[in-house]
Amino acid sequence: MTSIRFLEFLLPVLLHLVLSKEVEPVFRAKGTTIEMGYCFGVDYIVVYRCAPEGDQLLGNSSSESPSTPPEDLQGRIHINKVQHLLGLQISQLTHKDSGIYRRECWLHQTLESQNTQQLSVCDKEVESEEIVVKEDEGAKLLCNNTSIGSDGTSVRWYYETFPLYKPILLLDSSVALDLLVKELQGVIKVQNNGRSLLFDKSALENNSHFYCLVSKGKTCVSFQNMQLQDNSESRDIFATQGERVVLKCPAEGTNQQWETPLGLFNSSNMKMNLSLDEKSEDFSLVIPAFSEELSGEYSCFSSLFEVRYSLFLCPKNESQNKVVLEGRSVLLDCDVNKEHSLSVQWYRREPSGENGLIHNSNDMTVPVPEDLRGRLSENGATMTISHLEVKDGGVYWCVVLVESVFLDYYDDGGEEDTEEDENSDDNFWDDTHKCVSKQETILRVIKHVTLKPVTEEPETSNVTAYAVGAGLVGMLVVGVIVGVIFVVKNRKAKASQNQGNTVI
Repeated sequence: MTSIRFLEFLLPVLLHLVLSKEVEPVFRAKGTTIEMGYCFGVDYIVVYRCAPEGDQLLGNSSSESPSTPPEDLQGRIHINKVQHLLGLQISQLTHKDSGIYRRECWLHQTLESQNTQQLSVCDKEVESEEIVVKEDEGAKLLCNNTSIGSDGTSVRWYYETFPLYKPILLLDSSVALDLLVKELQGVIKVQNNGRSLLFDKSALENNSHFYCLVSKGKTCVSFQNMQLQDNSESRDIFATQGERVVLKCPAEGTNQQWETPLGLFNSSNMKMNLSLDEKSEDFSLVIPAFSEELSGEYSCFSSLFEVRYSLFLCPKNESQNKVVLEGRSVLLDCDVNKEHSLSVQWYRREPSGENGLIHNSNDMTVPVPEDLRGRLSENGATMTISHLEVKDGGVYWCVVLVESVFLDYYDDGGEEDTEEDENSDDNFWDDTHKCVSKQETILRVIKHVTLKPVTEEPETSNVTAYAVGAGLVGMLVVGVIVGVIFVVKNRKAKASQNQGNTVI
């Protein structure tokens, strides 16, 4: 009897593990629309609904085999044909539409591919949430439904893993509160009847997207998706011809790669003009000498995150060097052509090597760095830092950008430009990010030089000095007297000798 009960418990789990390799779970709210996948570059698409009595044909895009959908779906099915892309939509979904569907793509009477989906239609979709990962604590996922665990209400947790990103069943509380994925059993804890999951940080390295599906009996009440915080905000980098550029990227997660204007690269297939930073333990990308053909979008991504950069080429103005005493103020000026409508951005090199934006003439919401608050003021293209400290020294630079270029898209009469101009939309959009110039200022802050006051020597040392001085003078006087006596005696001796030699 015990063995039978064990098999009753194990059979649904094994069945799902087998089906999960072939059937992709999808979730939709009542009244919404689902697209049953797409077929690209084929002759026609065929979609079936799997039922106990056999497969029901929902749609066939082939003109040779027109089909009539089942009565409950008539008027709600639409086949999309966009050039070489084919798809089938079901609109105004109801609970009765929940089930298994199979999409087939056919080319030259040959089945090219197929995809099977298990659709769950729920009363509502709960607003999605971002997963916040704490440095030492990991993350806690909470399904937004308080009735879980009571009145026959259960929860199923799904997760998506890199690189397929298809939902895989992680937990089904209607069966047990045990995780179904062996490799995650030691890094995820189940709490509150399955309503919440406590994750170790390592569990999120390859898994960034989760779903919870709440059901009461066989009816889906709600579903909610949760994903890691989006760290993919793009950062603008303005570089000059030949400048060395380092794009920072942490070494976290697996299958880490760089997507660049020159293609997709990892640590094993870098090119001569692109390399990884050997001096760093992270996955930072080094461009030894920047040039126009290297401008564009760069993305560093792994199973855990994505970091994006936009690189722009700037003409270089002559650099400035400024040396200022500590406590004084310094004026950082930028060479701007007054004939054009321009915006000016000021940056500084942070200790981490990052480019820190400290001022944008077109965006007053840019936060002033904490160490410069109350000391930074600007006036157009110039910027003043007061009460300088030694640590303020470093490299600052301004970037001058063209502003409101779209005004040139029209002529003086307010009408659109000629056909030649209309065909230059690509150039128009590129110019909206045109960099006019970049100018560096190397600031050095030095301390005041303070002379120490002269202090009097002790009285004993003065006495000693006087005694030594007097002794030297006495010796000098004695030497002079001896010298005079010697000269006098020498003259007398010569005189006596001369008298003895006189001839009379």
